[in-house]
Amino acid sequence: MKDLLELLENNFEHVGNGVWAEHLNEDQNDARSAKGMLKKMFWLDDECKSLLNDSRVKLVVDDRALIVNVL
Repeated sequence: MKDLLELLENNFEHVGNGVWAEHLNEDQNDARSAKGMLKKMFWLDDECKSLLNDSRVKLVVDDRALIVNVL
């Protein structure tokens, strides 16, 4: 769990109670899937792609943001 929290702290904004978020830049087109969002967010560490298969989190795309809920 420590590695997961470190990954989130280094790449996402903590918005409270196990929820982390990262937003697209204003000039970027929306993405409909978590995988699409991660591709567009080129500034995130490559390790963030592991979140797609991590059963400890739920990824949600909402309002031009990728939301990571830690379960």
